[in-house]
Amino acid sequence: MPNNYNEEEQQPKKESLVKKKGKKLLRDKALKLGKKAGKAAAKAAAHALLGVGKALLGLLAGVGAPVLIGVAIVVLLILVIFIATSLLFSNDPDSLDADGKELRKYITELADASVDMSKLEEVPYRLPEDLIIAAMQIYDSDSTVETKNAAKELAEALRPIFTYEVRKGETVSITTTCVADKCSDVTTTQEYSVNMLTRVEAWDRIGVAEVVSQKTEWESAGTSSSVNDKGETITSTTKTQSDFIYASLDDTIDYTLYERALSAEPFDYGVESKKAVEAIYQIADGLIMYTEWLNGDTLTGGGFDGTITPGSGVPLEYMPIYLAAEKKYGVDWYYLAAFHFVETAFSTISPMLSSVGAEGHMQFMPCTFVGWGYPGCKGSNGGTYIPDTVKHSPAMIKKYGGQGVDGDGDGKADPFNLTDAIFSAANLLKINGFLDNPNGAIFKYNHADWYVDKINKKAKEFKEGATYMPGDVTPSGGFIRPAAGRVSSKFGPRYINGKEGTFHYGTDIANSFDTPVVAMASGQVVKVKTGCPRIGGVRDKCGGGWGNHVMIRHTVQGKVYDAVYAHFTKPTVALGQNVQQGQLVGLMGMSGTVTGEHTHIELYNGPFKKYGVNNLNPQNYIPF
Repeated sequence: MPNNYNEEEQQPKKESLVKKKGKKLLRDKALKLGKKAGKAAAKAAAHALLGVGKALLGLLAGVGAPVLIGVAIVVLLILVIFIATSLLFSNDPDSLDADGKELRKYITELADASVDMSKLEEVPYRLPEDLIIAAMQIYDSDSTVETKNAAKELAEALRPIFTYEVRKGETVSITTTCVADKCSDVTTTQEYSVNMLTRVEAWDRIGVAEVVSQKTEWESAGTSSSVNDKGETITSTTKTQSDFIYASLDDTIDYTLYERALSAEPFDYGVESKKAVEAIYQIADGLIMYTEWLNGDTLTGGGFDGTITPGSGVPLEYMPIYLAAEKKYGVDWYYLAAFHFVETAFSTISPMLSSVGAEGHMQFMPCTFVGWGYPGCKGSNGGTYIPDTVKHSPAMIKKYGGQGVDGDGDGKADPFNLTDAIFSAANLLKINGFLDNPNGAIFKYNHADWYVDKINKKAKEFKEGATYMPGDVTPSGGFIRPAAGRVSSKFGPRYINGKEGTFHYGTDIANSFDTPVVAMASGQVVKVKTGCPRIGGVRDKCGGGWGNHVMIRHTVQGKVYDAVYAHFTKPTVALGQNVQQGQLVGLMGMSGTVTGEHTHIELYNGPFKKYGVNNLNPQNYIPF
């Protein structure tokens, strides 16, 4: 449509269909709410107005200009009423009538039933009742389903999926019996099984566990003594040792279940409906980042503006190819490296041909590389023989709808050419939706859940093992910038509604989840805090409000500084570890006292004494 087209000038007397439908929906909603809301809905609507701007921006994101002001107002009013309904079911007793209290109680019971509340490992994944309520608003708009039934169907669809595996261990007992200085041992072994939670898919994340088994120290189980009929003393001493089996769940933000559940029948929510649920849930003080995840901003880090040196596990010579493919297709280099490792151990497997016909550095099936439109591919497993004259031809690949790419520009696309293979893998992952749903795209590569977990684990290992040097900064005797992103809050007093509030003793850099954060100078780690929830909030005081953080003692030009790097998803260094300038020390997140993803940097004159005592303004020392 031409940019100079003006719908109002073309049809000055016609009201847009969107606006008509909006008014009807508004009228229908108002009639429903008018019967049950009363002053409680008015109170909720007033509360909703404080935050509705943020939600409206989320709902209208991506809508091209010009946007009719009338439509925006209708959407705003609809959203206010939706949120009024959500907040009507709040925990505030004054805002609920008897029916509201009963419904709230029922929804809370549904939320509790989404996990086994007797299993501590499942409780963190409990479905929030306010999410059910938020999703009910959209469901109610398009359905005549009875309210409790709607709540039940939504809770069932969004219920987390837990995977347990049985792991076996044993307890070994050794009893030493001594009679008149002569001793003998008797060993007994008792096997047992432990049911371990190894994977969970919740509405907002996926958790994958690393199961660890280690031996406990030998422990005394007691000593007994007696005298036999010869008058000899018999002493028996027993000690035991057991396998200690435990699972450490590592969560990654992922809304695949949310997307899958609400897109399926009977809900059939489109993207905008799911964003509307997100908006309502946000204004009800729920934390949700569906839009960011949809845009690829929460899982993969969105690339890095600077120099990356891989860890010892990734061949240095392959980095230029990974990074070039990342730049062109948006698939992170460490994921490409993970695929390269898992498929062919960095091209060290010879020959690079699988038993099912996959070939080359990244193990493409010929029909996927050239296209399933090639004669003979339909109905096959994809391993059809295709002559090189066709397989290497970009024109033939385009004709048959394949994913092969001429990555190095030599006029040929070859799965046995490393650059072509990596570029083709990045192209395939992008086409399969990696930028919106990484796990879904990984699954399509091999069609196995274990494969998704393996790729994610390797990608994480490669990402955290690399050294990142932000921007064009060259290591020197001074500080370097710790992370890519925008400065979202500076050192100094904060102002709320024109009035001075709390003093901000650091500088914040905002970016997406898992953005690399590096050491600003060489030094030693003097403090590490872990264990805070991945996502905190404005009232979360874990880690003293810093959340997961590290403190590093830097010596710069002969002077000692302590620096705090705060709000990590997780630190990647250990207490006492010596770090080099530019070395990865943590992944950006929002643990502790936060309102969004960022890294908070504090700098102290000499060793840390007390918060607010010997702070320095980081911006006077660090090139932000």
